[in-house]
Amino acid sequence: MQAVAERYGFEVSRGVMLCPFHADRKPSLKVYPDTRGWHCFVCDEGGSVIDFVAKLFHLNVRQAAIRLDNDFRLGLSTEKPDRREVDRWMQERRKAQASLSAYRAEYGTKCHEAYAIRTAPKPPPESPLWGEYAALLGRLDYLDNYWFCENHWR
Repeated sequence: MQAVAERYGFEVSRGVMLCPFHADRKPSLKVYPDTRGWHCFVCDEGGSVIDFVAKLFHLNVRQAAIRLDNDFRLGLSTEKPDRREVDRWMQERRKAQASLSAYRAEYGTKCHEAYAIRTAPKPPPESPLWGEYAALLGRLDYLDNYWFCENHWR
């Protein structure tokens, strides 16, 4: 955002500049380096780099993006993407999202299972339930040493 403001003739000092959208005597427009956005605390305008260029030159969003592309030689394409390519990309994206959702559901199930085993009451060693409890401890060992180690949360 700072590079854009300076490219169009504004002086940015310590992240602030005079707002071009109202009569400004003191710098009131904050330029945010991390989000690449801006906000004027007097006229309460703000947005992205594209919003700034659109408002500055009275353009729509598409025209502002094209202007930025031309002024900064970004190499963005102004051609419409091939519909088949977009459909293929969307299908891949849906498949990846479904896979991630399934993984997260399974991970949640395993976490609940491990929690249930850890909080289960321990029977006395002479109890007939001791064998079942030992099997649960084996399952917990599998979950802790294999499943959670090999399948990190994503």
